[in-house]
Amino acid sequence: MDRVKKFYLLPCSCSADIEVVAGQAGGRVVCPVCGRQNDVPKFRDLDTLRIRSSSAEKPARRWGMLQAVALAGTACAALAWGGAAIVGSTPKQAFNAEAIRDDILRSDDDQRLYESLQEMATTTVSRMPMREEVDLQRRAIFATGISRTLLIVGGLGAAAAVIAVAFIAASKAA
Repeated sequence: MDRVKKFYLLPCSCSADIEVVAGQAGGRVVCPVCGRQNDVPKFRDLDTLRIRSSSAEKPARRWGMLQAVALAGTACAALAWGGAAIVGSTPKQAFNAEAIRDDILRSDDDQRLYESLQEMATTTVSRMPMREEVDLQRRAIFATGISRTLLIVGGLGAAAAVIAVAFIAASKAA
């Protein structure tokens, strides 16, 4: 079991606290502030002094701006890239293949169907797109734009996180 070393705080007449340990009981110590000699109480009387544990000496690890930027950048990248993956899954075709197959199967006159297809292939007049096709094209364009924007935002977040982590590593090495 890890034992914590106890530091007793001996008050000086200059109102400074002098740190003493049990091994100094019954002796004399010099105040680091005023230089005055002070008597350390005997071992049985040390309990009358205030106690400070050695764990209080260690500065508490706190988050700074770099850690916050690293966390925010990582979260931004993860959320943006996840959103881009969801939004970016746009349909690849603007027509319903099953509906076209059903129309062909229901056609009674194969000769007329063949002539219609030939006429469509050679004509220079294009047909007007159906409303569903226009809606699908608009959604695909919108989704592509949103997806690209999210990818850029995610890249910026990841870059911020990498730079912040590099600065954190550099400050710990120094």
